Amino acid sequence: MAEVNNIRIRIKSERYEVEASLFSSPETENGETLSILSEGEGAKPDIVEIQTEATLTLSDGRAEIAYEESEATGMEGSRTVISFLEEEDGIVSMVREGMVSTNLVFEAGKRYLCVYRTPYMPFEVCVRTFKVDNRLLSERTLALDYIVEIRGAQAERTKFHVQIL
Repeated sequence: MAEVNNIRIRIKSERYEVEASLFSSPETENGETLSILSEGEGAKPDIVEIQTEATLTLSDGRAEIAYEESEATGMEGSRTVISFLEEEDGIVSMVREGMVSTNLVFEAGKRYLCVYRTPYMPFEVCVRTFKVDNRLLSERTLALDYIVEIRGAQAERTKFHVQIL
Protein backbone atom coordinates (compact mmCIF):
# COMPACT_ATOMS: atom_id res chain seq x y z
CA MET A 1 0.00 0.00 0.00
CA ALA A 2 1.28 3.47 -0.89
CA GLU A 3 2.15 6.01 1.77
CA VAL A 4 1.38 9.54 0.50
CA ASN A 5 2.44 12.66 2.41
CA ASN A 6 1.78 16.30 1.60
CA ILE A 7 5.07 18.18 1.92
CA ARG A 8 6.65 21.52 1.14
CA ILE A 9 9.87 21.62 -0.90
CA ARG A 10 12.50 24.17 -1.81
CA ILE A 11 14.03 23.87 -5.27
CA LYS A 12 17.15 25.74 -6.31
CA SER A 13 18.43 25.51 -9.87
CA GLU A 14 21.66 27.14 -11.07
CA ARG A 15 22.22 27.09 -14.84
CA TYR A 16 25.41 27.98 -16.68
CA GLU A 17 26.00 27.99 -20.43
CA VAL A 18 28.89 25.70 -21.34
CA GLU A 19 30.83 24.87 -24.47
CA ALA A 20 30.38 21.15 -24.90
CA SER A 21 28.72 18.83 -27.36
CA LEU A 22 27.16 15.77 -25.83
CA PHE A 23 25.88 14.49 -29.17
CA SER A 24 29.17 14.40 -31.08
CA SER A 25 31.83 14.14 -28.40
CA PRO A 26 33.30 10.61 -28.49
CA GLU A 27 34.62 10.84 -24.92
CA THR A 28 31.03 10.75 -23.66
CA GLU A 29 30.27 7.45 -25.40
CA ASN A 30 32.13 5.31 -22.87
CA GLY A 31 31.15 7.29 -19.79
CA GLU A 32 34.63 8.80 -19.65
CA THR A 33 35.52 12.37 -18.78
CA LEU A 34 33.72 15.12 -20.68
CA SER A 35 35.84 18.14 -21.48
CA ILE A 36 34.03 21.36 -20.63
CA LEU A 37 35.71 24.15 -22.54
CA SER A 38 34.18 26.94 -20.49
CA GLU A 39 31.49 27.42 -17.90
CA GLY A 40 30.09 30.88 -18.50
CA GLU A 41 33.43 32.54 -17.90
CA GLY A 42 32.72 35.72 -15.96
CA ALA A 43 28.98 35.28 -16.46
CA LYS A 44 26.66 34.88 -13.51
CA PRO A 45 24.52 31.75 -13.42
CA ASP A 46 20.80 31.89 -14.05
CA ILE A 47 19.40 31.01 -10.60
CA VAL A 48 15.79 30.04 -9.91
CA GLU A 49 14.70 29.31 -6.34
CA ILE A 50 11.14 28.38 -5.41
CA GLN A 51 9.17 26.85 -2.57
CA THR A 52 6.09 24.84 -3.42
CA GLU A 53 3.65 22.22 -2.21
CA ALA A 54 4.36 18.64 -3.27
CA THR A 55 3.53 15.06 -2.46
CA LEU A 56 5.97 12.40 -1.32
CA THR A 57 4.81 8.90 -2.19
CA LEU A 58 6.52 5.74 -0.95
CA SER A 59 5.27 2.54 -2.56
CA ASP A 60 6.82 -0.87 -3.27
CA GLY A 61 10.40 0.36 -2.79
CA ARG A 62 9.91 3.45 -4.95
CA ALA A 63 10.06 7.07 -3.73
CA GLU A 64 8.39 9.84 -5.69
CA ILE A 65 8.07 13.61 -5.25
CA ALA A 66 5.45 15.30 -7.43
CA TYR A 67 4.80 19.04 -7.83
CA GLU A 68 3.25 21.55 -10.20
CA GLU A 69 5.64 23.82 -12.12
CA SER A 70 5.15 27.58 -11.87
CA GLU A 71 5.71 30.67 -13.97
CA ALA A 72 9.05 31.17 -12.16
CA THR A 73 10.45 28.00 -13.74
CA GLY A 74 9.11 28.82 -17.21
CA MET A 75 7.15 25.57 -17.30
CA GLU A 76 3.79 26.69 -15.91
CA GLY A 77 1.08 24.16 -16.70
CA SER A 78 3.41 21.18 -16.29
CA ARG A 79 3.70 18.62 -13.51
CA THR A 80 7.09 17.22 -12.48
CA VAL A 81 7.68 13.86 -10.81
CA ILE A 82 11.12 13.01 -9.43
CA SER A 83 11.46 9.32 -8.57
CA PHE A 84 13.93 6.57 -7.74
CA LEU A 85 14.07 3.06 -6.37
CA GLU A 86 15.11 3.06 -2.71
CA GLU A 87 17.68 0.31 -3.42
CA GLU A 88 19.09 2.19 -6.45
CA ASP A 89 19.03 5.80 -5.23
CA GLY A 90 21.95 6.72 -7.53
CA ILE A 91 19.61 6.63 -10.54
CA VAL A 92 16.99 9.38 -10.51
CA SER A 93 14.22 9.93 -13.05
CA MET A 94 12.49 13.26 -13.72
CA VAL A 95 9.24 13.10 -15.69
CA ARG A 96 7.47 16.26 -16.83
CA GLU A 97 3.99 16.26 -18.31
CA GLY A 98 1.82 19.13 -19.51
CA MET A 99 2.83 22.17 -21.58
CA VAL A 100 6.31 20.66 -21.82
CA SER A 101 6.97 16.97 -21.36
CA THR A 102 10.02 14.77 -21.09
CA ASN A 103 11.57 11.89 -19.17
CA LEU A 104 15.13 12.63 -18.03
CA VAL A 105 17.39 10.05 -16.38
CA PHE A 106 20.28 11.05 -14.11
CA GLU A 107 23.04 8.58 -13.26
CA ALA A 108 26.56 9.78 -12.42
CA GLY A 109 29.00 9.25 -15.29
CA LYS A 110 26.27 8.26 -17.75
CA ARG A 111 24.75 9.90 -20.81
CA TYR A 112 21.10 9.48 -21.79
CA LEU A 113 19.18 10.62 -24.88
CA CYS A 114 15.53 11.63 -24.62
CA VAL A 115 12.89 13.78 -26.27
CA TYR A 116 11.72 17.13 -24.91
CA ARG A 117 8.24 17.98 -26.20
CA THR A 118 7.04 21.60 -26.33
CA PRO A 119 3.87 23.16 -27.79
CA TYR A 120 5.97 24.09 -30.84
CA MET A 121 7.85 20.90 -31.64
CA PRO A 122 9.79 18.02 -30.05
CA PHE A 123 13.56 18.29 -29.54
CA GLU A 124 16.15 15.57 -29.05
CA VAL A 125 17.97 16.15 -25.75
CA CYS A 126 21.12 14.62 -24.32
CA VAL A 127 21.79 14.58 -20.56
CA ARG A 128 25.23 13.87 -19.06
CA THR A 129 25.25 13.58 -15.27
CA PHE A 130 28.30 14.36 -13.15
CA LYS A 131 26.82 13.80 -9.70
CA VAL A 132 23.74 12.36 -8.02
CA ASP A 133 23.73 13.04 -4.27
CA ASN A 134 20.46 11.45 -3.20
CA ARG A 135 19.81 11.70 0.53
CA LEU A 136 16.14 12.49 0.10
CA LEU A 137 14.84 9.82 2.45
CA SER A 138 17.59 10.08 5.08
CA GLU A 139 18.44 13.80 5.15
CA ARG A 140 15.63 15.27 3.02
CA THR A 141 17.92 16.53 0.20
CA LEU A 142 18.64 15.63 -3.41
CA ALA A 143 21.37 17.30 -5.49
CA LEU A 144 22.00 16.73 -9.20
CA ASP A 145 24.84 18.17 -11.29
CA TYR A 146 24.42 17.64 -15.04
CA ILE A 147 24.73 19.04 -18.54
CA VAL A 148 21.75 19.08 -20.84
CA GLU A 149 21.98 19.87 -24.55
CA ILE A 150 19.23 20.26 -27.11
CA ARG A 151 20.67 19.10 -30.44
CA GLY A 152 22.16 22.11 -32.21
CA ALA A 153 21.73 24.51 -29.27
CA GLN A 154 23.98 25.78 -26.49
CA ALA A 155 24.56 23.25 -23.72
CA GLU A 156 23.73 24.17 -20.12
CA ARG A 157 25.20 22.84 -16.93
CA THR A 158 22.62 22.66 -14.16
CA LYS A 159 23.10 22.27 -10.44
CA PHE A 160 19.67 21.23 -9.15
CA HIS A 161 18.88 20.92 -5.46
CA VAL A 162 15.63 19.80 -3.78
CA GLN A 163 15.07 20.02 -0.05
CA ILE A 164 12.04 18.77 1.84
CA LEU A 165 11.20 21.50 4.37
